[in-house]
Amino acid sequence: MHFAEIDANNIVLRVIVCDSKEWCEKNLGGTWARTYYSTPSKNYAGTGYIYYSDLENFSAPRPYASWMLDKALMWQPPVPYPSNASSLYTWNEGTLSWDPALVV
Repeated sequence: MHFAEIDANNIVLRVIVCDSKEWCEKNLGGTWARTYYSTPSKNYAGTGYIYYSDLENFSAPRPYASWMLDKALMWQPPVPYPSNASSLYTWNEGTLSWDPALVV
């Protein structure tokens, strides 16, 4: 099983494989929460991720100030990604829009 050590602000410090949450707390100290590698509706934790104890789930760090979490704890931009599959875009936080990516 996989467990994430979380700090006082619910930020993930590390993720390890061990037998139980109790084992982690007894032998390593700290606060631990289970994370699921391939379980639908559960996000696998990573260093820097945020733990939501009420949902027993994790989200990645917020990529931009304007983005909001959805019910699945995935960050969503205020403007959907362009549907033009033949081009790549990057998020522009200053204009809250998608800009064509510069391809080198």
